[in-house]
Amino acid sequence: MIKTLFVCYWHGCRGEGLTYKISQHSFFKTLEADVVNNRTIIKNDFFNKQLLNSWIPDMTSMNLPTDNNIVVPSHFFYDVMNEHFPEAYFISIDIPKDLETFKQKLFDRFYTYKTDNMLELAGECENRFREYKPQASVEDIMQFTAKIFKIKDVTFGDIRCLAKGLEPTEDNKRILLNSYTLDPLSAETKQNSFVIAYEDIDKTNVENIIDYVNK
Repeated sequence: MIKTLFVCYWHGCRGEGLTYKISQHSFFKTLEADVVNNRTIIKNDFFNKQLLNSWIPDMTSMNLPTDNNIVVPSHFFYDVMNEHFPEAYFISIDIPKDLETFKQKLFDRFYTYKTDNMLELAGECENRFREYKPQASVEDIMQFTAKIFKIKDVTFGDIRCLAKGLEPTEDNKRILLNSYTLDPLSAETKQNSFVIAYEDIDKTNVENIIDYVNK
């Protein structure tokens, strides 16, 4: 039986790196990734990173593979996804215990990050603009993206501020960072997932995960 495993986590909780690590096991289809600014960026995600968007995609149009076991990163958890993927397995990364340290690391990895990859940049523009303006039209997003493309050495922190309608200053970036909240895992998600503490990600034994999906 073909297995699908979703690695579920809040933005910044290192789920993409864990997904990549798990995919290196022979049980799963191998993922390719770049590591930039201590970030793991997967290049061949099965669902083209639709599950990493800031809005819930149309999961009814997403079909699971029939030929390979896959592992997929997701910003949505079991309690949101199970209706659409009842046969899948789920890992859930719990929220960090030290939120101040977590947020500083998040700032260092994401808010200062720059990229020359136009697709990645356009994706971040759409994500942030739709996060702050959920009713935005395609034209609105295109206009915002064109504006960002004209800015030299733009950072992801700059994009967040501009999408929110703020000047891209250090203070405003910190304000947005400090307003970022992570909801604890729901009881339903905990009961139906392989839960990993954020602090234990680097100690994860992939063989234990393989045992989990093969129960």
